[in-house]
Amino acid sequence: MKRLLFIILTLFLLSLNSASAKVVHVNLDEMIQIGLQQNNDIKIKKLELDAAEKDIKIANKLQNPQLQSNIVMGNVARGNSSQAGLAFPVEVMKRDVRKKAAIEQYQIIETELKQFEHNFKLQIMQAYFEVLYAKSVYKIQEDRLKLFERLVQITTDRPKDSVSYEIDNLKADIQYANQKIEVNRAKSEMLSKQFELNKILNTGDDSFMYDTLESTLFADWAFLNIELPEYNYIEKIALQYSYMIKISENNIKKSELEVKLAKRQRVPDVTLAGGYAWQTHQKGDNYGGAFVGVGMDIPILYNYTPDIQKAEIFLQKKKADKKVYEYQLKYALKKDYNIFKYSAENMKYSKQILEDSKRIVKLSTDNYIAGKNTYSDLVINENDHQDILASYLTAMSRHFYSYLELMQDIGHDILIENEVL
Repeated sequence: MKRLLFIILTLFLLSLNSASAKVVHVNLDEMIQIGLQQNNDIKIKKLELDAAEKDIKIANKLQNPQLQSNIVMGNVARGNSSQAGLAFPVEVMKRDVRKKAAIEQYQIIETELKQFEHNFKLQIMQAYFEVLYAKSVYKIQEDRLKLFERLVQITTDRPKDSVSYEIDNLKADIQYANQKIEVNRAKSEMLSKQFELNKILNTGDDSFMYDTLESTLFADWAFLNIELPEYNYIEKIALQYSYMIKISENNIKKSELEVKLAKRQRVPDVTLAGGYAWQTHQKGDNYGGAFVGVGMDIPILYNYTPDIQKAEIFLQKKKADKKVYEYQLKYALKKDYNIFKYSAENMKYSKQILEDSKRIVKLSTDNYIAGKNTYSDLVINENDHQDILASYLTAMSRHFYSYLELMQDIGHDILIENEVL
């Protein structure tokens, strides 16, 4: 009883939360586009990309000139010059390399954004599927409720002098009441998945409640007919287009530039100065003229060897990371591909089993009405059908999740765009 009250309360609260929102039914492609355009996390990622673009300009900045003066007064001014002018610090052989490193960092963040969008698409696809899965379970429970409602009527209409009349009526009433509980549970789970889908979309606009266009998974959905290319082609695609591999390549290029920059720290920077100098002569005459000056850093006390060695270590690490990732990726793809292949085959068997089970339930119901079998036989066949329906949905979810895992490891949108959307 407590569980039933909890479910009813949950449904009531969920209905209150969604009452003010307009429900919009869209297909999977439209759902993904809504997410990509309105998701707040993606907007934040784009701000990070904008900041990285500014880092390129920062890396290419010139040093500001310095205003310098040395003015002497009083008797000391006689025979000593006063000076006023500008000094220009000049980096030698560093700005260009630092700018290129910043460009590589920008490309890394840009690719990370694409990778985030790729993973976000998979999140939406999974959440979309889970809503349909929950809707399918709810549909099954509703259909089962209609069946038990019909059985209540059938048992009531049977001759009252039947030996099993009272028992069959009581069984039918109990099962009908229990099935109402299952329907409420299924509806609560369905609403929960719908809210979870909108939470993932994270549009920041709670005036709309997005929902799937399809009513259940029992309709012909596109992903069930996916035919992937051969494994060798998939591996080639992953190694060529994977966002993670592109990020690894950019990290290697950036590290190479950082090694070069560390080595160029040994090249002395210079400071160029110039201005006006003047002197007061003992006789009261003033002498003036221009002056120039040159300053230079001399890397003697510290020659940047540790900086160079550290940069070289990071370069070796980035190269090793890429090799390890490619090595592990191949095995992950082989695992994903085989799971997908066999799950697709199991889907065909499950679909045929489901059709046969529907036929059995129909025959069993007709035979009970005709008095050819008992109520218990009918319930047993119905329970078996319920298990087969659950197995069918499980096979479907394994098939779909295996596809998502494969797309996750491929790490690029190319097969999603070509095969599903």
